[in-house]
Amino acid sequence: MRFRIITLSCATLFLAMPVFPYGALGHETVGAIADMKLAGTPTGAQVTKLLDGITLSRASVLADEIKGWDKMPKGQPKSILLKDHPQLQEQLVAFWEANPPTKAKGSNAPTHKEFHYTDVPAVDGGKYVKGNLGTEPYDIVQMIPFCVRVLSGAEPETNQRKITKPIALILLAHYVGDIHQPLHVGNAYFSSAGNLVNPSKGGKSFPDHGGNGFKIILADEKNSKSTAKSDSNSDAKSSGKKSSKSKGNNLHSFWDTDAVVEALDQVETKLQKQPNHKGKVTDEEVIAWFANSEPKVWKASAQSKPTEWAQTWANDILPMSTQAHERLEFSNVTIKNESASGDATEKKMPDGISYMDWAGQRTEEELHKAGWRLAAIIEASLETKKPKSK
Repeated sequence: MRFRIITLSCATLFLAMPVFPYGALGHETVGAIADMKLAGTPTGAQVTKLLDGITLSRASVLADEIKGWDKMPKGQPKSILLKDHPQLQEQLVAFWEANPPTKAKGSNAPTHKEFHYTDVPAVDGGKYVKGNLGTEPYDIVQMIPFCVRVLSGAEPETNQRKITKPIALILLAHYVGDIHQPLHVGNAYFSSAGNLVNPSKGGKSFPDHGGNGFKIILADEKNSKSTAKSDSNSDAKSSGKKSSKSKGNNLHSFWDTDAVVEALDQVETKLQKQPNHKGKVTDEEVIAWFANSEPKVWKASAQSKPTEWAQTWANDILPMSTQAHERLEFSNVTIKNESASGDATEKKMPDGISYMDWAGQRTEEELHKAGWRLAAIIEASLETKKPKSK
């Protein structure tokens, strides 16, 4: 099951997304869970109206798709991402222009690429504290509440970031997914000698920028004596062996893509084992499984405000970010342009669980929570206060 297209249909909901690369799969899944959670509700109706009929699942990938505009020559018209929704397309372009990919000389405008992550040190006991190392004024933990304020009306739609209510929904659909990916929140830091360090203990340290500079080497890849052929994954599947999905990937891409595929494979296996299940597991069944079963420990404190939830979520996933690094051995580390890169090789762990299996299990949990949290934060942001009875 590859989940290249997620199609859901029921009395009040029908989603049909075009094929996207696997990098979009996690976002589509989170958006589809929220779509199903909000179907038939007043909040769902507001979302449909604001997005001109576009689903949250489709909206969830737009914040990444506009990165394609970053490489286009200055002055060239932007490619059409929303052909049938010209007003949304216009607002998306305005957002991109207000938050350009590179900072102009003398400009204080942030770049939209900064909005997707934060670089909090992934160390034991690490917490997101605004202003501390790894945080920025416009990082993901700050941008989620910004979007909440726009949706609730606390922040005017005429803001400098050009985030209107529809754009706020589009961004939330993406950022809520990103903040549940461990390497979008926690960051490893290395000494000039290439050793993993806790930067809070002093000394010069260099970030790995979410693992983008590290090639991940899993145990089965490490022990392999030959290069896998292009059809090795399907061969491994048919033989009942775990496939090496990560071959050639950097650490960040592994968590963006391979961990998601593994997570959905694990859900599919659970559904296939149900006593009354027959035939192939459909995408709709997978999304319904997420949407209809409440995840563990997903709710924020009843006393907290929706604008505070992003920080709670960041602190919630930081221990996972730490473990994602602790289960790897870093080697051949080099420092270039103030950034670390090298190899990240799977360690043999006392629990006996492979990195792929562990990542799949944890990613399943995070996709589950992210879908429910996306629905909840949208519902809280768009909540219409009932007039007091006289």
